[in-house]
Amino acid sequence: MLNWFNMEMIYNELSNLPLAENRTLANKKVFLLIECYKKARQNGFDKIRFTKMFHEIEVAEGYTLQQWLDTTDHRNLKDLILGARTYPFIKPEDIWAEEEYILNHFYFENAEILIEKTECLGLAAAYLYNTIAVSFSESQIWERNTLSISKVNDETLLSEVVDVFNVFSIDCFEQNKIRTFIERIGDVILVDSILKPDEKPIHLRSDHGTDVLIAFAKQIRNNKHVNGIINSLPWNNRVTSFIRRVYPNGLIEVVLFWTDEGFGMVIQATGRNLRETQEIANILEEEYT
Repeated sequence: MLNWFNMEMIYNELSNLPLAENRTLANKKVFLLIECYKKARQNGFDKIRFTKMFHEIEVAEGYTLQQWLDTTDHRNLKDLILGARTYPFIKPEDIWAEEEYILNHFYFENAEILIEKTECLGLAAAYLYNTIAVSFSESQIWERNTLSISKVNDETLLSEVVDVFNVFSIDCFEQNKIRTFIERIGDVILVDSILKPDEKPIHLRSDHGTDVLIAFAKQIRNNKHVNGIINSLPWNNRVTSFIRRVYPNGLIEVVLFWTDEGFGMVIQATGRNLRETQEIANILEEEYT
């Protein structure tokens, strides 16, 4: 059985184009998206992240998703999409993802539907969060299980093409590549450090409270998912929780909130993505607080 972790899909905001030719086709477009979400729920996804409000998402000329909600007789479908939505694409607490948005630009382009190197924030978010994008199925362009986007670093101008998994119908969840991907992100499989506790490095700034941090570092490096302590944090005397921040590259910021100064450190864990690192952070909080 998969270990579901409140997985979320990301809405591909470019997929509202091309707009449906009339409201009947627009209604079908919305219906297929909700049916896709119903199937996604059976596979562990409980939310769809949007960046725009429903009254800003056009599905036909002059006809928005909110207007569909206001006029539909399908109460169960209405309740489903209302229960699914959450905002925005990037969670405010995920500073690492916000920094990726700032350091890079993400583009999608396709001549068939006249999309010329357009920023694709939804597909970018799906890539950053290592999850699935969900698209309207009005065009064959969006009826693909992988969509390629360009990631361009604003400082170096280096560009790379990355793929994002995409669903658009209930049939997508029967495709091997989608099923395999969901199984991979659904399971949290933690790896152990190859280092013995006394081999794990402790690097801290020479500062007041170092003795307290060193003593705690020697304790926490006994955890099998910790590779070492790489730095100390500025004091956070107003913080009341142990875990300050978690990053997808295995870094965990912790604060000894029981100290008056709020001493803290940065731990390098064995997490290979955000979900694994978050799980390790939970273990550390349970064991060492």
